[in-house]
Amino acid sequence: MKLLIHAINGIGLGHVIRTGRIAEALKKLRPDGKIVFATNTKYSAILKESYKTYILRKDTREVIEGRYSYEEYLRYNEMAIRKIISHERPDAVLFDCELNKELVFFCRKNSIKTVYVLRITTPKRFSDIKKYLDLFDLVIVPHEEEGFPSDQKDLLLSLSAVFVGPIIDLRDCPKGSVRKNVLITFGSGARIPENAPLYTAVDSFLAFLRKNDSMIGPHRVDVDIVTGPFYEGGCDLRGFTTRPTSDSLVEDMHRSRIVVSGAGYNTINEIIGTKTPAVVIPLSRRWDDQFQRAENLGWLGCIKVAQKDILGPMRDILENWQDYHEKFPPIKSGNAHVARILSEALGQKI
Repeated sequence: MKLLIHAINGIGLGHVIRTGRIAEALKKLRPDGKIVFATNTKYSAILKESYKTYILRKDTREVIEGRYSYEEYLRYNEMAIRKIISHERPDAVLFDCELNKELVFFCRKNSIKTVYVLRITTPKRFSDIKKYLDLFDLVIVPHEEEGFPSDQKDLLLSLSAVFVGPIIDLRDCPKGSVRKNVLITFGSGARIPENAPLYTAVDSFLAFLRKNDSMIGPHRVDVDIVTGPFYEGGCDLRGFTTRPTSDSLVEDMHRSRIVVSGAGYNTINEIIGTKTPAVVIPLSRRWDDQFQRAENLGWLGCIKVAQKDILGPMRDILENWQDYHEKFPPIKSGNAHVARILSEALGQKI
């Protein structure tokens, strides 16, 4: 069996992290198989350690910066992936990226099965892509059914999409962990307009801590900041511990009393899995509906959803931490499920 995973992630790491976990689960189930990645992330070390990896030259960040048009970017990706597929001759291609129907047709013409990973997305994007979903041999949804928008869920079930549950980091809480610090994570750290609300709020919060000797009322706050590998400024981080990446955000969260972050798919799943109360600032994304994800958890009472002010919500969590901690819903990993589904979909070849 050979599976090609096409994970596009020009200004973030979410797609690569998620598909990396899928690949890891599949590798454990069928160690005889071969997995190849094609991605445009500039932070590819996490893949190259374990898999043959093709790095595409163009990414969405360069589109945002005006170096070329979005149409040029899509044409380049289609051409590059066609060449990689023709060279590698995989049994199946898993797409966690923009939906390119021409690539799907190319795979079908060459008897290559196609799999699409679809998260909860914005209503507009779902409307744009729903007519193409039945082109795929398999649609994998890394959510539980009850957490999916009902209108989208009904259509997906009619297409026999499989809800596998969240793809999460399976590491346990490190022995001796003490929850004491505030973990601030910027995701990839890309300095794009959509991330500005998080940067602005963090900047104001850190200024308050500097002025007040890191005290919030009677609570001393130790801050640990993971900027992300693409961070190029945007906040005044003077006086605080920073690092570009983390070996495991899950382990970091197990040691944290509170998390400050956006509402990305991977980050929110890790917050739920570690039951770490958080101040979450949802950010606008073309693919991802961070606002609905944050609203759902805010309604349960386990996080605080903020827009500009971190300090007020954090005061409340510090005073009522146990109450927030106990309101997290259970979370069950879909990692093994997605590996089994992929194995079955590829039949005897895997």
